[in-house]
Amino acid sequence: MTLSSQSKMERQKTVLLVEDQKYNLLVLRKMLERSAIKVIPVDNGLDAVRICRENSDIDLVLMDIKMPFMDGYVAMKEIKRFNPAMKVIAETAYALAGDKNRILDAGFDGYLPKPITKESLEEIINVNLK
Repeated sequence: MTLSSQSKMERQKTVLLVEDQKYNLLVLRKMLERSAIKVIPVDNGLDAVRICRENSDIDLVLMDIKMPFMDGYVAMKEIKRFNPAMKVIAETAYALAGDKNRILDAGFDGYLPKPITKESLEEIINVNLK
């Protein structure tokens, strides 16, 4: 599946987009919605955990690391506690040597460095929403 195509026979995929920066949220939401992916936008980790608990249709979580109320690390661990199979991808501007390994070692299922490009988002989607 590419970011721009999806079989009409498949259930529409749903991505929980957790991002506290309004501009980033808008841009990522537009990119995902163009590909017929349903987007649930959230601006903090606390709401992300609640929505994951309440919504079994979520296929993937794209989670910013640094957010108010509950950071991405804590939110990811809470989500994995009640839904270990949920794929949670870290979004971060922290792209220094070793950051990717620290993020993956913490339990995230993938790493998406900022600025996020259409190509990097498409790759994450293709790998995680088969």
